[in-house]
Amino acid sequence: MRYGSVIFDMDGVLLNSLVDDERWKYDAVKQALSEQGLEAGEVPQRDLRRFLGDFGRQECINVCDEYGLEPGRVWELVAETTNLARIEKVKDGEFELYDDARGFLEALHPRGLGLGVISNAPEAAVKTTMQFFEMEHYFNYYRGVESFEDLKKRKPHPKHLKIAQAELKKSPFLYIGDEPSDIKAAKSAGMSSALVERNTIEEDINPDFRVDNLELLGRELEVL
Repeated sequence: MRYGSVIFDMDGVLLNSLVDDERWKYDAVKQALSEQGLEAGEVPQRDLRRFLGDFGRQECINVCDEYGLEPGRVWELVAETTNLARIEKVKDGEFELYDDARGFLEALHPRGLGLGVISNAPEAAVKTTMQFFEMEHYFNYYRGVESFEDLKKRKPHPKHLKIAQAELKKSPFLYIGDEPSDIKAAKSAGMSSALVERNTIEEDINPDFRVDNLELLGRELEVL
């Protein structure tokens, strides 16, 4: 194990919240839009993702302008509504930690490493997950997107990873994600990257490690 700090993405790496093609999340966005007076039933999925901020702050502003909505208010409402939907899924047992996640964390935790989580999910969603699954004690630092303004710094922008580096301090750093944006952010932040291929990745990216699950990554890092 040559790393001083290991930082994780949350959804798709630690938490299996990608069930049912994330329909739960899109339904929550539609609910939020309906509360703003928009007939959301026929809104395309790409536009729902734009409202979520999946393509960055400017695209969220653009889609709100197209539908005649106020961007900051809409994003905050979407973040709140999706987090409430997440809480229900967690409580109902529909979202769980991946089988390999807890064991990997248990193997890393006693080694004195800096451990963190950087997610593109809203800050409240990260805190919800940490608290419900009792994972707070594993991590020295964790954060999500804290505000509409902060949305400008979501991955693949490296800002949040650089903040984690400053907080954790122990180099070298490894970031573990499941999306191309994770690998791009890690590269921009000057850290190594590991891609956990729980989903099909069509984009040409070159992580330092490419594995199917965290157990296999643990073996490559010689911690399992």
